[in-house]
Amino acid sequence: MKFNGDCVNEKLMSIIVALVSVIFIFWLGHAIGLKWALMGTIGFGLGFTLSFSRFGIVFGWREMISRRSSYYVRIHLLTILIEILLFTTLLSFTHAIFGGKMVGNIMAISVPFVVWAFVFGIGMQLAGACASGTLYCCGEGRPLFWIVLVFYGVGTLISNAFKPELTAIFPGVAITAKDITGNLWSGMLLNILLVAALYFLFSYLEFKKTGNISHIFTRRHVFWKDGRFTVLTGGILIAVLNSTVVALHGSAWTVTGAIYESALRVASLFGLFGDDPRLAKPLFLNPMVGMFVAGLLGAAFSRYLTGKHPSSPASAGRICASVLGGLLMGLGGAYAACNLGGFFDGTASGSLHGWIWMVMALGGSVIGIRLRHAINV
Repeated sequence: MKFNGDCVNEKLMSIIVALVSVIFIFWLGHAIGLKWALMGTIGFGLGFTLSFSRFGIVFGWREMISRRSSYYVRIHLLTILIEILLFTTLLSFTHAIFGGKMVGNIMAISVPFVVWAFVFGIGMQLAGACASGTLYCCGEGRPLFWIVLVFYGVGTLISNAFKPELTAIFPGVAITAKDITGNLWSGMLLNILLVAALYFLFSYLEFKKTGNISHIFTRRHVFWKDGRFTVLTGGILIAVLNSTVVALHGSAWTVTGAIYESALRVASLFGLFGDDPRLAKPLFLNPMVGMFVAGLLGAAFSRYLTGKHPSSPASAGRICASVLGGLLMGLGGAYAACNLGGFFDGTASGSLHGWIWMVMALGGSVIGIRLRHAINV
């Protein structure tokens, strides 16, 4: 009887979350506009997909660094490959569907960018999730990741307070593959070659360490396993959904900006940052904020739909790692964005900063993994 009662409760909660999501997305459309409602719907889909496929960027990197298992990082590269093809096609147009300029996610490369991408790599391994991972773990109701989220917000507030001065001292330059090769399509080919080179490099490192290469497409359960999406399915859907954001908005999904703007509102309640001009604008005018909230709901819907409740035991070491990891990610994300905004979306947009972010964050991940072991996480 307890099992049946649990099943009824899970089903009821999934219905409630679905209704709340519909109401929220309807509100976005009615209060702000159709574009916000559509992007909120995509945000729900991204949160659901991340949770329903267990698409773990940080875990994949840890597996590669610690065990030389390249299965997850190669799926990440396939996700980026799909995004490269779709983003490049979309970026060949001048404007997005709703009129915004088609720019993609391009960031300037500077000393602060390089340093803070490294710091972000440390933080994400300590926290056990990147920004998007934190989002879906919070949506699943995992308390430790709400700690990560709070301190991620604190980190963005601290970093952004000094950002104008650092940017003035260390001006950066944006470099794209198109600048190197001469046009958009040849730049796309250069990025595809880099993806292919990394794919074979990670495969080689795994084979050298283990004598075997974990298969992606020849497994029995390629797209569906144990009642949920596989990581490969998740990667494909994330690439398509993220590209749809570009089509609507002109640039792809980012999480850090939504966390910062939300943290700014909370801080203002305590009399901090009251002169920031962002506070004069409605919070949800930034469509990424609506996507973030809808993403939380999507992840919650996944949790109740599957009836599976991932747990993270709250030891002193894990709490410490959550606080420090969230803070470091927030500090780094304010300058270098997160895995999706800095790495996935950057490389897919043809921006050189994406590849530099990957190298620096990988270096930071090595330090972060060692710190995890040091504090028994």
